[in-house]
Amino acid sequence: MKRLIMLALAAILLMTASTLKAQNLNVQWGITAGVNMADYSVKALKGQSISYDKVKNDLGWQVGLMASVNIGRLAIEPQILYVRHSTELTHGTTKNALKSNSLDVPLLVSFRLIGPLRVMAGPVFTVLNDNTGLKDLSIDQLRSTCSYALGVEARILQKLRLDVRYNGQFKKKETIIGEVGVNTFALNIGYYF
Repeated sequence: MKRLIMLALAAILLMTASTLKAQNLNVQWGITAGVNMADYSVKALKGQSISYDKVKNDLGWQVGLMASVNIGRLAIEPQILYVRHSTELTHGTTKNALKSNSLDVPLLVSFRLIGPLRVMAGPVFTVLNDNTGLKDLSIDQLRSTCSYALGVEARILQKLRLDVRYNGQFKKKETIIGEVGVNTFALNIGYYF
């Protein structure tokens, strides 16, 4: 089912890019991949006895498809990303490794500043979540279905794209393990065909 959803979203992105290109708009599409560092923060709720002494965030990764509809100095940049996050929660001597897999759809708008440099921002929709690690806790209880991204990117020779971005939640979520916040820093490299 997950693969079917991912293939359907990829097909929609590619068809949209092809349709816009046929209408003589400056449209590019390509692939992107990178690494991320998710910053999970866990705070005990008022009156709650469960808390984690230590949260160790591990390096994760993402891979996906991207498009860019260029309108002068502005560009609309939808993406479909398969994202993997990892963290380890410690309570006393008990360690729990938490791994999450999600399908994220950033809808970014970028503005060209100088030469190849652009700033970007926009919403990120998480359409599919899956996790392993903690019993009675699913990753959709941790991550919002809608968050935001802010960042900078550089386009080199119109084909190569490098970006650094921050993904943040609008609000922390209350779960069985406490109040959880998830913010991510990501570094991506992409190539437009």
